[in-house]
Amino acid sequence: MKKIMAALVFTAIFLGGCFATYHYYYGGNDYYTVITNAGEHDTEISDNGVAEDVYRYTQDAYSSSGEVKRVKMNEHRSAPLREGAYLKLLVNPNKGVLSWEEVSEEDVPKAALEKLTAQ
Repeated sequence: MKKIMAALVFTAIFLGGCFATYHYYYGGNDYYTVITNAGEHDTEISDNGVAEDVYRYTQDAYSSSGEVKRVKMNEHRSAPLREGAYLKLLVNPNKGVLSWEEVSEEDVPKAALEKLTAQ
C-alpha cells in the first residue's frame, strides 16, 4: 500500500511540474491590438543563405479588461500585416508574443475595443 501511495504522490508531483513548465513556456494571456502601420521592414539572410523579409511591429495591446501592454512582434512574411486588421495575441510574460490570429471587430472585447478606437 505504501508503494502505491508513493507512486501516486510521485506521479502527481511529476504531472504538476509538467503542467507548470508548459504554462511557463507556452502559456499566456490574450491581448488585442489593431495594425496601424506597415511596420519596420528589414531583410535578413538565414544561415543557409536565403533572404527573408521581416516586419517588426511595436505597439500597444489591450486585455479584455482594458489593461495596456507594449508588445513587439517580428513577422517573417513576404508582405506587411494588413492595416486596420484586429489581432488577438497570445502574450507570454517571459517570451512576449507567442502567436496571433486576425479577428473581426465584433470579436474584440468592449473594453479593449474602446481603447483601440481611442488611439
